Amino acid sequence: MSKDIRKLVTSQGIANLADVFFRVIVIANVFVLSGSVISTSLVPILIGLSSFLASFLVPLVTKRFALNRVLFLTQFGKTILLAILFFLLKQSETISLPLLYAIVTLISVLDGFAAPVSYAIVPRYASDLAKANAAISMSGESVQLVGWGLGGFLFASLGMNPSLLIVLVLFTISTILMFGLPLVEKEELSSETSLETLTKGWRLVAKESRLGFIVQANLLEILANAIWVSSVLLVFVTEILHQSESYWGYVNTSYSFGIILGGAIVFRLAEKVVTYKYQTMTFSLLATALVTLLIVLFPNPPAFLFLSLVIGFLS
Repeated sequence: MSKDIRKLVTSQGIANLADVFFRVIVIANVFVLSGSVISTSLVPILIGLSSFLASFLVPLVTKRFALNRVLFLTQFGKTILLAILFFLLKQSETISLPLLYAIVTLISVLDGFAAPVSYAIVPRYASDLAKANAAISMSGESVQLVGWGLGGFLFASLGMNPSLLIVLVLFTISTILMFGLPLVEKEELSSETSLETLTKGWRLVAKESRLGFIVQANLLEILANAIWVSSVLLVFVTEILHQSESYWGYVNTSYSFGIILGGAIVFRLAEKVVTYKYQTMTFSLLATALVTLLIVLFPNPPAFLFLSLVIGFLS
């Protein structure tokens, strides 16, 4: 990998680790404060919905700022918001759920800007996209593998405030690293209206049938896979499988480990995967649906751990 890609992977890895810690800490804290499954489930819903809606505005943002600047500014904004949350908690020890939801939503909006940009910037830094994307995927899921278990441990052993301080330090380090990313020249589209900028990608998707298939499949997969890192899965684990919250962490770890294995294979067989990309995606989606059906029909704790790994591998 090139030096630029290594810088991107490092800065993104630290940011992703901090994001996982933040989500685990917030979900656990809301569950402790409210004792409500509905209140707890609102956290991943707000995170997903806010990021999704913000992603529609990404073309307008990248029209004004270079891709590397967008990554820096969004991470800087997240650091400021988390610092506000930390100092509010330091002053009063508790925080109202609506205010906590609001801060989570704002951080997620910034994530919604950063996530597409982190993928769009890869071709500017790498020549072998399949290997670069596989490396980024493995790095991200390695962070998930460590983050969910370690995040739960931090919250259980240190509490809300010290855990958030660790996240704040990681956010700050990531912000500094992203400030040092190589400059990416932004595309000059001065004659293009804001509406044309917003709809350009969707017009391309509508025009290219294969691209439309990929986008539709990816949207459905994102919605389906959201349960594997959310409190919805926590309810399934406790109510259907009758396991503790620790088992929830094991399931997330198993899922992330599966993605790392899948990413390693894609990295090793990059040329073949690119050659048969549509067949590979179709097989993975169908196989994931079949494995999910098995989980629903035959709920069993040991089998669920293994099948979670399989779903991660296929993802």
